[in-house]
Amino acid sequence: MDSFLLELKKMKIKIKQLVVIILSIFLFSKTMLFSMQYMVNQEEILEISTLSSRNPIFAQYMTEIENSYKGIASNKEFSVKFYSYTIQKNETLMQIAARCNIPYEEIALINNINSVDTEIENKKIIIPNAPGLFIPENPSTSIGKLVKQRLSGTEAENTYNIQGELYKYLPQERLTPTERAFFLDATLIMPLEESILTSSYGMRTSPITGDMKFHKGIDLAAPIGTSVYACKNGVVVNATKDKEDKIYGKFIILDHENNTQSVYAHLSKVLVKTGDEITRGTVIGEVGTTGASTGPHLHFEIRVNGKAQDPKRLLPTFN
Repeated sequence: MDSFLLELKKMKIKIKQLVVIILSIFLFSKTMLFSMQYMVNQEEILEISTLSSRNPIFAQYMTEIENSYKGIASNKEFSVKFYSYTIQKNETLMQIAARCNIPYEEIALINNINSVDTEIENKKIIIPNAPGLFIPENPSTSIGKLVKQRLSGTEAENTYNIQGELYKYLPQERLTPTERAFFLDATLIMPLEESILTSSYGMRTSPITGDMKFHKGIDLAAPIGTSVYACKNGVVVNATKDKEDKIYGKFIILDHENNTQSVYAHLSKVLVKTGDEITRGTVIGEVGTTGASTGPHLHFEIRVNGKAQDPKRLLPTFN
């Protein structure tokens, strides 16, 4: 009986030792993981009031950015810090990036700026003191999603938790030419390569009823099956395929930056689906004569804050 109790006691000691070893491994792993993820709190972010060398905080920032470039070039460690800055009237993203000597796409990604024409006046932004790309863990912009998808398998030495958002830092990365073109898309293109303007924006006699009615877009006549192009980068928020609208027939609505939408109606074919992210110039449908139409044409609208605008004022062909 005594020998049995002695063996049981030894077994309990071994189990305790095993538990201690497992806990030690777990705590070590947790410590290593934490050491690679840096918490950046609000109090650690210094505010730059003006982008002037006379400003001591900005002067400090410029010294650090120079050291960061040297560190990357010589493959030496450097300290990554973050500053804040409130964008002033008439300042552009490109101007701020040039003044701070960092890539504009870096500022865009870390501050959820989707394109070069995003409204940024009075926006308080975060500015890193090191070049590269900060890839958001949960991107909320189209450009952020594109970059994350491309670099999803790339290992990062450090991850930063900036005010509750996780960012993977890749010092050697930049936007690809395609991503750059997506970000810099600031103008509209014609939705058809060739067409004839048959009806302008504004009051007109309805070809269907004969009554005077306000026309919210422009009509561009073209043969059935002619390719219809997205006038600008955007996301498909409505794409009818099987069920046609009585007025618009088969149509597509794209969401763009700054509360802007484009509408493509009377289509014969819809080649996209709701939720698709579309780049400018992508074929999204084909000209038709569905809905309230008297012949093959594209009805094209631009809406800003839900209100129709004259597309002729915004399209380069008419200016």
